[in-house]
Amino acid sequence: MGSYVMEELIPDHELVGIDLKGPSIKEHASLIRRADVRDPAAMATALKGAEAVIHLAAQISVPKSIADPLFDLDVNVKGTLSMLHASKKAGVRRFIFISSAAVYGDPLRLPVEEAHPKSPLSFYGVSKVCGEEYVKAFGRTMGLEYAIVRPFNLYSVRADPSSPYSGVITKFVTWAKEGKDLIVEGDGLQTRDFAHVRDLARMISLILRSDAKGITLNCGSGRGTSVLELARTVQELSPNKVGIVHKEARLGDIRHSVADVTRAKELLDFETEIGLRDGLATFFEP
Repeated sequence: MGSYVMEELIPDHELVGIDLKGPSIKEHASLIRRADVRDPAAMATALKGAEAVIHLAAQISVPKSIADPLFDLDVNVKGTLSMLHASKKAGVRRFIFISSAAVYGDPLRLPVEEAHPKSPLSFYGVSKVCGEEYVKAFGRTMGLEYAIVRPFNLYSVRADPSSPYSGVITKFVTWAKEGKDLIVEGDGLQTRDFAHVRDLARMISLILRSDAKGITLNCGSGRGTSVLELARTVQELSPNKVGIVHKEARLGDIRHSVADVTRAKELLDFETEIGLRDGLATFFEP
């Protein structure tokens, strides 16, 4: 995610990236500082002179948050608080926090608008709710201008296929490239709102160029795609002949999730530009 944001912003901004590991894009190497967002002293040094912070760093796996909730809290809550504190001390004016649609939990209504009640099902979702509340509190008590973005199901070719926590698109594409059947959990009629990370990066750029502050926005396409439809599209695009097989549904899985993107359109004139089929096709390019 960070690499796409940097590519989007490099033409118009002076950037510094902070990460625990080296950059995935070699052209970004000179812009990356190795540091831990949970280290207030390191963040205070890194943020000197910064006008805005885009806080992307997180433990992003729902299963891992369940397996190790203390680690999830340490990175997602303590890390966010550390960044907020360092930002305020450094005189940062704007803070953009990348949250998650996981804060909503199992939707009560569709599409899911930003005012929808927050009822996360996982510790990851809880940590993102907590992060949002810290951001808002810094806005109320310390005057920090902020924006909160709640992405729905993001994907890109840069996702790590070797991770056991990778998303469904990364899994399907990896299996297809290996000539393996695509495994669909349950009947496959559960829906998700898929958006390419490049569109998220563009939304962040629009926020930076706007006067909007104190806002919370969904980032999604506004269109629901069933997991079975997704599997069939990957099947069609794959150079290998692969089947689709079903296994038992995952316990506690959200049935339907689609973003209401009206607010992003109204405030930023933002809509996703990369269609799902076009985005999936890039995975199979030579």
